[in-house]
Amino acid sequence: MVKIEDLRRINMLKGFPDHLFEILAREAQLNIYGVNTQLISIHERVDTFFMLIMGQVAVKKELTPRVDVIFDYIQSGSSFGTSALLEGSTASYTAVCQETCEAITLSGKRIRELFKENHELAYYMLLGAARQYKNKMDIRARMIMKALDENPELKKDIHDIEDLTHVI
Repeated sequence: MVKIEDLRRINMLKGFPDHLFEILAREAQLNIYGVNTQLISIHERVDTFFMLIMGQVAVKKELTPRVDVIFDYIQSGSSFGTSALLEGSTASYTAVCQETCEAITLSGKRIRELFKENHELAYYMLLGAARQYKNKMDIRARMIMKALDENPELKKDIHDIEDLTHVI
C-alpha cells in the first residue's frame, strides 16, 4: 500500500477523485531502485506500470554497442510503462535508473482487472495517460520547429509544415 499523498504527486493523476486514489493506494507498491537498475528491457513483456516519485529514468534504445539513443529522461512526477495496460505488450525500449529512484508500481494485469471492475478508474487513468502523451508530442513538435528555424535550408523540402505547427 502506498500513501495517497505520494499518488497526488504524479502528473497523470491530477484531477483524480479521492475515492479513486484510495483504490490505487491499496493496489500499488512502493519500490526503491538503485542506479543502473533496468526496469524495462527491450523486446521483453511490459508487465509493470511505473509512477516516479523520486529520481530519473532514461528511456533509450541501443543503436550499436557504443551508441544509445535517449528518447526521454523520465523525471519525478512522471509515469512510464503504459504498455502494461495492453495484455502481452513488449517493450520497444529500455528504461534504466540514472540515479536512485523511488517509484509507485502497479501490475499491468491488476490494472486491467481494476478497469473492468471500475470504469471510472479506467476513464481517469486513460485521460491522464492521453494528457501525458499529448504533452510529450507537443514538446517534440516544438523541438522539430526549433531545429527547422535553426536550419532554414531544411524547411524548403517540407510540404506539410502546417501539420507540425498547429499543435504549438
